[in-house]
Amino acid sequence: MRERIDEIDFWRGIALVTIFINHIPGNILGNITPRNFGFSDSAEAFVFLSGVSVSLAYGNRFQSAALFGAASLVKRALRLYGVHLVLTIAALALFGLASAITGQDSLLAEHGRGTPFADPLRGVLGILTLTHQIGYFNILPLYVVLLFAAPALFVLGLQNRWKMLAVSAASYAFARWSGINAPSWPDEGFWYFNPFAWQLMFALGMFCGFGGIRRRFTAEPVTYRLAHSFTLGAALIVSNCFGFVPGLVDAAGEYLDWDKTQLGTVRILDFMALAYVIYCSGFTQRLRSVSLYPATSLMGRHALPVYCLGSVLSAVGQIIRETYTASPLFDVVFVAVSLKGLHAVAALIDRRKAAQFAVA
Repeated sequence: MRERIDEIDFWRGIALVTIFINHIPGNILGNITPRNFGFSDSAEAFVFLSGVSVSLAYGNRFQSAALFGAASLVKRALRLYGVHLVLTIAALALFGLASAITGQDSLLAEHGRGTPFADPLRGVLGILTLTHQIGYFNILPLYVVLLFAAPALFVLGLQNRWKMLAVSAASYAFARWSGINAPSWPDEGFWYFNPFAWQLMFALGMFCGFGGIRRRFTAEPVTYRLAHSFTLGAALIVSNCFGFVPGLVDAAGEYLDWDKTQLGTVRILDFMALAYVIYCSGFTQRLRSVSLYPATSLMGRHALPVYCLGSVLSAVGQIIRETYTASPLFDVVFVAVSLKGLHAVAALIDRRKAAQFAVA
């Protein structure tokens, strides 16, 4: 069994917590999440860490038996596809029931929720083919596509990880130049996360995994200073110099390639600079003494069930804020109780797995 790296679990847990908070629009705690202090956000971290994890989890299988490794990845992708369908159905049921009870049609008017109700046949077909995705439930389809593409990345990466990264970067450049994206249907449009662009973030994670994520290396001084300066500059711009220069981020945004759907280049640079600083500074090691470190790592260790339950709870939070109350007190209490519940579920799963392992 592959030994887990708890640093990866910790930062994946941080990403899951941040995603949960940000998926409740208007939540006061959303003001202190990383997206307010940098050009990138938790989505980049989630996809990057997924790439790292995939390279570590399936690398040995590909080296010993490529077909077995590919089959394992396809099986994982199909499982996530099924999870996505269940999550989408659950979300539509929640919003549909809330709309029927409260009479607020606005609950179905946003984020593509109304399409399956207005046109059930085409709506269901769209959901099944991943061409119709409702808002805040659209990162798993990206992950499904990336897992289907992962065998090709493994074939290249195990030969030469630089070759794999070059092919991925070329694909990204072509997608950005041509404007290609996966289409949406029956609603006109495209995927919120362009898989032809976002595959680069996944490949960057695999690239680092192939390089030996366990092997510590000394930071190159010039690169470290540049990365640190970029991270600080991004925080100042995005936060409008922490509120002292209103409008700074809007002015800067006109000149930056910052689009989230297309994974703008400034988002890539910002995330990689931040990751480099965190990794080389030993910041994660210092966080081990913080009491929340093991709890967050535990949630990251069981990322899929935590993400699923967190997505359902974020939908509940959206409904309550839109139909009953929207106050800072509610935001704090709801998030605190929900995170406590997510941790409890992760702990329960962990105990059951430990018991099964002990019996085996």
